[in-house]
Amino acid sequence: MHRCKWFFLALLAAGCSSPPAAPAFPAAVAGGWNLKGSQSLPMESAPEVVRRLGTRGCWRATYEGPGSATVEMYALAASALGFEMVQRWRPVAETVVWYTPRYFVVVKWQSPDRAAVSALIRDLQKGFGGRQ
Repeated sequence: MHRCKWFFLALLAAGCSSPPAAPAFPAAVAGGWNLKGSQSLPMESAPEVVRRLGTRGCWRATYEGPGSATVEMYALAASALGFEMVQRWRPVAETVVWYTPRYFVVVKWQSPDRAAVSALIRDLQKGFGGRQ
């Protein structure tokens, strides 16, 4: 019953508020990564767990450097939903997820340079509100 209350409150909050502004993806990130582009995504493109629990906006940024990386950010309908999304996320190779009070973040990469990938993730976590 407790989850139902949170879900209902999240839906209510999402319906009553204006769409969020797009996140400010940094042009350059530690480890030699450079922003190649970013775009807003339709809600239907969000992973099933994100759609089910609630999001107010979806964005994707592409970085190139010592490999390639994609950052997907989903504006949370309620900050408490980030923890739920992390708990329900199915692990995927070369992908990491975390949440902030405002966003659920998914980073996917293709790079043999693990130190550069770690620097990318640390810098993004710091820039978007830290790891929860």
